[in-house]
Amino acid sequence: MKTLRRFLRLIAPYWFTRHNRTAWALLAADTACTLILILIGVWIVRWDKRFYDALHDMNGSILPALVVEYLGYLGLVVAWANAGEWLRKRLIIHWREQMSEQFQRDWLHDHKHYRLQLSGEPDNPDQRIAEDIYLLADKSIGLFRSFINNIAKFSAFVAVLWTLSGVQTFNIGGRDITIHGYLVWVALIYSVISTLIAHLVGRKLKNLNIDRQHREADYRAALLRVRDHAEQIAFYNGGEAETGRLKQRYLRIRDNWRRLTNCEFRQETFWATYVRISIFIPILATLPMYLAKTMTFGDMMQTRTSFARVQDSFGWFTDSYRRLIEWAAVVERLSGFQTALEQAEQKSSSLQSHQAALPHHSGKVVLQNLTVHTQTGSPLLTDIHLQAHSPEWVLLEGRSGIGKSTLLRALAGLWPYYQGSFALDGSLLFLPQRPYLPADTLRQTVSYPYTACQDDHLIQTVLEQVGLSSPTGRLHTLMNDLDTSYEWHGILSGGEQQRLSLARALLHKPQILFLDEATNQLDDESALMLMQTLKQHLPDTLVIGISHQSKIQALFDSSLNLNEKLFKC
Repeated sequence: MKTLRRFLRLIAPYWFTRHNRTAWALLAADTACTLILILIGVWIVRWDKRFYDALHDMNGSILPALVVEYLGYLGLVVAWANAGEWLRKRLIIHWREQMSEQFQRDWLHDHKHYRLQLSGEPDNPDQRIAEDIYLLADKSIGLFRSFINNIAKFSAFVAVLWTLSGVQTFNIGGRDITIHGYLVWVALIYSVISTLIAHLVGRKLKNLNIDRQHREADYRAALLRVRDHAEQIAFYNGGEAETGRLKQRYLRIRDNWRRLTNCEFRQETFWATYVRISIFIPILATLPMYLAKTMTFGDMMQTRTSFARVQDSFGWFTDSYRRLIEWAAVVERLSGFQTALEQAEQKSSSLQSHQAALPHHSGKVVLQNLTVHTQTGSPLLTDIHLQAHSPEWVLLEGRSGIGKSTLLRALAGLWPYYQGSFALDGSLLFLPQRPYLPADTLRQTVSYPYTACQDDHLIQTVLEQVGLSSPTGRLHTLMNDLDTSYEWHGILSGGEQQRLSLARALLHKPQILFLDEATNQLDDESALMLMQTLKQHLPDTLVIGISHQSKIQALFDSSLNLNEKLFKC
């Protein structure tokens, strides 16, 4: 029941909204295809009796018509089965699209993708969004179709099987016992016993499947890390070290796979035995009536088919046990991710309550009695006060490791471990030490994180201002190609990446600009020229910056000495 409740919480935003009529229409159409296939199955069962009776009576004159009739049924089955499969795939991609957008939006909203890393992020959120959502949609719809199919089969065939069973009297211990519809009871008892055994045999599968997804994701993440840091690993000649690390990840997969395989072997051995026994039970149960000539050969074949359908319905849990376990594992992973996002949202609301409101004054920063903590709750910087207005340039001074970047993270809403209050009034832009350059066009990359600028001349101007579009430079061709996607992190050096990051500030002209060692990959002369360019072209911007380059420090109008704010025991 806990898994079912978690599943309903996961799907509620998709299924239980007023506007999602498309999903219900697709589900209804797919269910209709399933029910029509069951109806055709009933027609085929009735055909079985006539066909096998004709064979038994050597009545060849009606066989051609029966064959044509059967081919018609096959055509209907193929048509409706394919229609149902097409509808199922449309529903899966529709569900996946909306649910992926929801999780992506929640994950990226209000910096939760970053803050989750500080407080115990669920492993591999990329896999949960990219793979688990698809698996949830695919397995849920498959199980629903299977369940509806079995309910419909039971409704369609139980009456037939009950009638064919007749009334049987058994003498047990000298006492006559009369049973109505005894084949239905045989199917039920057999299914209950099989279900109990299946659960005992396969009860470990759920945890093993959850663990498998964890380990597969860890291995894939390690491979991606090697790809993302290929140059650094090559410089270190770290191929052998990475091979060993990847081997350790893979050995964890192999260990889980062996345990999972052994458990599945026991479960599949039982299932194969269960299926084969199911084939013979109706034959053995009806053989005495056939030999007593109270049942025709056609009745016997019809009984076998009807028994199989009813027994499938009773044994749905047994037949679907492995799929249910895999589905439950996916629900557990996505539910854990959903819970983590909700908790991060609550923390975000708490953080916002510490941010004071300011009257409208473009380009203003106010810090009041602000204390920044470490993740463990220990004070790092205490009693910070600051009032700054544009167009001031304020330097955050302090030795390395004192917490200057952490203070900027708190002001950006990334670092939840602080007390006191602060207020920022005006459009903001934070430029970190390591710029983020998406694998995209230059137009999109220099405009990030806003809508792509369509003014080619303006883009070329800011690129020239930061020294990236020189006619004699090695990047001249690339910098003039605004609409071709490139892996910029692999093309640009560290200093060039910082130049491109500073071009964003010139393009967007924020009212408040935060610089965290934004030129530390450049030589002092180049860094100085860039900062002077910023001062010249952003005359109305409040700049809060961190820098250890003395020539850059000299450009700032005032400073906040954080060495004096360091917490002392």
